[in-house]
Amino acid sequence: MARRPIDSIASTEPVDAPDFFGANEGASPECGPVPLLPQPCPVTPLGVQGTKIFFLDSLNQIATAPANIQKGDLKLWFGNDWLEEHFPQKDAKGNVVKFNQDLAQTALIEDCRKKGIFNPHGRVFGRGAHRAREDESQLVLHLGRKVMLANPKDRKGKPAKSRFEPAGEINGCYYPALPGLPAPADEASSTTDARNLLDHLSRWYWVEQKAAPLLLLGFIAEMFICGALEWRSHIWLAGPTAAGKSSLQKVIRAIHADWCLHTEDASEAAIRQILGDDTLPVMIDEAEAHDRPERLAAILNLMKKASSGAKLHRGGQDHKGIEFTAQSCFLLSSVLHANMRGEDRNRIAILEMRAVPIEAEPIKEDWQHWRQLGRRMHRRMIEQWPRFEVTLDLYKREIAARRFEGRWRDTYGTLLACADLLLYDDVPGDNMAANEGEGRERVGEAISTVQALLTRGRVEARSDVERVQLHLLSHMLPGAHGKPGESVGTWLDRAMRLRIVPGEFPTDDSTKEIDHEARAKLKSWGLRVIQLKTEGGRWRVAEALPETLENQYLAIAYPTYKPLCDVFRGSEWAEGGWLQSLGKIEGVVKGLKIRFTSGSDGKTDNAIAVPLSVLMAGEEG
Repeated sequence: MARRPIDSIASTEPVDAPDFFGANEGASPECGPVPLLPQPCPVTPLGVQGTKIFFLDSLNQIATAPANIQKGDLKLWFGNDWLEEHFPQKDAKGNVVKFNQDLAQTALIEDCRKKGIFNPHGRVFGRGAHRAREDESQLVLHLGRKVMLANPKDRKGKPAKSRFEPAGEINGCYYPALPGLPAPADEASSTTDARNLLDHLSRWYWVEQKAAPLLLLGFIAEMFICGALEWRSHIWLAGPTAAGKSSLQKVIRAIHADWCLHTEDASEAAIRQILGDDTLPVMIDEAEAHDRPERLAAILNLMKKASSGAKLHRGGQDHKGIEFTAQSCFLLSSVLHANMRGEDRNRIAILEMRAVPIEAEPIKEDWQHWRQLGRRMHRRMIEQWPRFEVTLDLYKREIAARRFEGRWRDTYGTLLACADLLLYDDVPGDNMAANEGEGRERVGEAISTVQALLTRGRVEARSDVERVQLHLLSHMLPGAHGKPGESVGTWLDRAMRLRIVPGEFPTDDSTKEIDHEARAKLKSWGLRVIQLKTEGGRWRVAEALPETLENQYLAIAYPTYKPLCDVFRGSEWAEGGWLQSLGKIEGVVKGLKIRFTSGSDGKTDNAIAVPLSVLMAGEEG
């Protein structure tokens, strides 16, 4: 029987498809693409992005270069001897006189191209503390020349001894070589050391004599690990001249040595550029609120972003975006702290200092002691790191139980939990059942110590809703016919009260009537007191009833009403921003059509109505 065509096809050996594009050129079936750079090589190709190549040079620094590489650059990255050995260029007598630049740079470019596209964002980590990418319960300390893998786990998932690796690629992440930082000491500090430091911090003259040293101790502890935290708290030392702010900063700098960035006059951009990918804490002395307020506002914004570790993007010289992850905690000191919005205030613990009395003896510092203690405390924070999250949770829960919400829990909970790691050896109440009550008591005692600061901070931290009301009610409306100006709040109070009208003759009784002048004044500025009732599922607008706040509202125009724009001009609510903040008030009515101009032929304008019971609320004790 003749073989069928399908039988001959089935018996044919498979043949590789032709390589039309040269994708497999130089490839090894076992090892993938064969590198053109001889191995072992001092340079490690990482990949390409656009027209640039990325690689680790012979010093384990991450380097980037365009395709037109200079000869001197190759010497810097590889070393001249290695290049002459592997890419020699010989004279007529066969002597090596230099290296072949064309072959060397072609090999580097091709090996980078074979690695594919390299995106450094999220994979490059600077000096400081980080969470291990493969296990966030572990701690990684980039020391510049080497990387410490703290509290790692063995193959069975059990805790193993910390170890050091050279800077470079570790578990798919890149820790480029940078100027070295001192390693933590081999021996950790004790709880006695922490209490001695707490006592030393108490020698300064604080407004809150117990709370301030405890929070500052927590911040000193936080500085060692701030890059690994999910939330970073900040401290502002505020006190008169001769309160010892600078001397206190010197002690903290001695404890942290090169593990912090210190400056007395730097812009937000300079701080970002100096830090780069580092997660080191930042200390700013003489951060006066009146000295270049725009610069200080930019630094405050950076601090706000750094609390949560937000990613910032800025334009670069090559017109490409540069990513920067702010993961530093900040310590500022000044005579007066800046006025802050609520969203900034709840990230910063303000510790007020008093002037040192003239008769007080100066504090003599043992700088060598502080430097040694700092390295030992660094070791302790690493060893105590495994219990940080559960300790933090206990403090945050207790703060929440005392009716402090959101960021107040994060900021003060982080500071107190870090202090706890220095002051105690175990999780509160975790040692044995008998100590559980004692552990909870120490958490409660610490929070009671700082509760006055928490309360004051919350009072000072006005939300945007509170700020917009204060701005509106305190805005001065010009007086007529040479009369002095008066605030919106004053005119509003008149508009909702009955004024006394004397009789035409002395014997006539006086009467009361609505202050139409006050209401007309407000209407001319896009503000109108009204009464709102629902009728058939729709709002019915009427003139406000005086002497009552029930169902009474202040209608506030949209930015199409030009006079009202002048009230908010230059503020954070310019260009209609007031609608967003006022719109958050409970009971507000949106989307109304209100007439603000006089006369029956006046056009209606869009408006938002705010309950007068909110705007004209009484004082709180």
